[in-house]
Formats: sequence, C-alpha cells, structure tokens
Amino acid sequence: MTGKDSSSQDTRVIVQNVQDAPFPTGIILDDSNYSLWSQLMEMRIGARNKSGFLTGATPKPTTDEKQIENWLIDNNRVKSWLIDSMSPPLIRRFIRLQTAKEIWEAVAKTFYDGTDETQLFELNRRSFTTRQNGRPLPTYYNELVSIFQEIDTRLTTHEETVAQTVSLNKTLARLRVHIFLAGLDPEFNQARGEILRKDPPLDLESCYAYIRKDQNQRHTMEEPKPESDGMVHVATRNRPTKGKHSNSKGVDPALLRPDEMIMILNLYLVNRFQDQDQETNESVLQCTDPVH
Repeated sequence: MTGKDSSSQDTRVIVQNVQDAPFPTGIILDDSNYSLWSQLMEMRIGARNKSGFLTGATPKPTTDEKQIENWLIDNNRVKSWLIDSMSPPLIRRFIRLQTAKEIWEAVAKTFYDGTDETQLFELNRRSFTTRQNGRPLPTYYNELVSIFQEIDTRLTTHEETVAQTVSLNKTLARLRVHIFLAGLDPEFNQARGEILRKDPPLDLESCYAYIRKDQNQRHTMEEPKPESDGMVHVATRNRPTKGKHSNSKGVDPALLRPDEMIMILNLYLVNRFQDQDQETNESVLQCTDPVH
C-alpha cells in the first residue's frame, strides 16, 4: 500500500444531519411560561427549517407516496420536539393530536389570548412599579426588559400608516426609558439628569450603557482609606499630649507636614525596638532565674 493510498483512506469526512442532532429543550412548558416557551420553540424549530409544520405552510402531500412518507417522518419529528418540552400533565393532554400544527394551535388557544386586557394591565403595572431597591444594576435592567418583551408579544396596534406606527414606537420607546430611569436608586440622580438633557434622546440600551459607565467611573474614583492612618495611631498611642485641646483620637495624616510624618515614623520604629528589647530581657531573666 502506497503512502498516497494510506492518506486517502485515513481522511474521513463525517456529516451530521441537523435534523438528527439533539433538540435542546431548554424549558419545559407549564401553566405559567407559555410566552417564553413558544418563542424558544418557534426559534429552534425555525432554525431546523421546519416552521411550516407549525403554521401549515408545509401541507401534507396527497399523491406521491414517497413524499407522504417523508412528510409523516418530519411531522412526527416536530411533534416529538413539542411534546418532549412539556410537563407530564400537558403531554397527556396534547399527545393524541395528529399533526404538529394541531398541537401548536391547541397550546396557543389554551394558554394565550392576545386580547386579554387583564394580563396586559398586570404587565404594565409591573413595569411602572419595578424598582432597583439596592439590587445590582444588571438584575434590575434585565427584569424590566423581560417585562417589556412580554408586553410586546401581547400588544396590538391599529395604526393605518407606517408613519403612525413609527411614531407610536418612538413614543413607547421613550416611555420605557423614563420607566427605567425612574426606578433607579438615588445614587444615579446626576446621571439620570444628564440623560434627560441629551439631544437627541438616548434609547433604552444606550441609557443602560451610560448608567453602567457612570457607576464604574464612580467606583474607580472612590479613594481608598489611607494605609498610613493606622500606623500613625499606633505610633502616637504613647505620645504625651499637652493642653486641654489635645486630640485623644490620634493625628490626621492629611494635616501633617513631611518632616512631621518622618518624625512620627521614627518614633514608631524606636518604640517598636524598645518593646522588642524589653521582651528579650524578660525572657533572659526568666531563663536565669534559679529554681526555688
């Protein structure tokens, strides 16, 4: 066998069909998370080019037996993706439906009504009352964005022209900026005022980036407590004080001249060595003390 033949035999190309790849469920449908579940499933099934089995855009063939067989295989595959991402009680409710489209529509009718004003009211109420309340900034922002996205899935508009729709979207985006700024902690008051004076106005994502930058800059500019403060207190703990106005709490390093700081440091070192000498002498006396 030649080297060329050996090389050609050792080179193997493995192709995995995306349809046979494991389907990442990620979330299990229950009575409380239909909105998130439906968005994830629609996205993942669409990524496998099977959205037509949910919408009916891929109908069952009527004549060609091979095409019918392939359609049934794909339909069962999409059905399994839907069923496998449900809780056991919901599996029992929907598993007997024949097509993926029937399952998709039945789940939608069960959990979602786009005209439900009660749910839309509750989401709007949550958006207006959500506050940072000392929580990390990303936690507050992500919670608020999640509410806004939920509102978008339920909100229907009746504008007649594109211009009216664009105007409504701008107004809604500006309102959400105000909601976000209103819920921030008081430490961001100055940054909030700066954002409101921006022209043109910032969108929500830009506002969040601005607030994060402000927070990081303030944390960077905060001065740490001087390390020499403790040393000055130690160095002056045995220092005699004169006058009735003497400060019993020690000396403020910021008020000392360089020569005074050097003098205090020398005093600290002298006291340190004297303490060590005294401890050494006491140890020697204990060792030479005769036993009675």
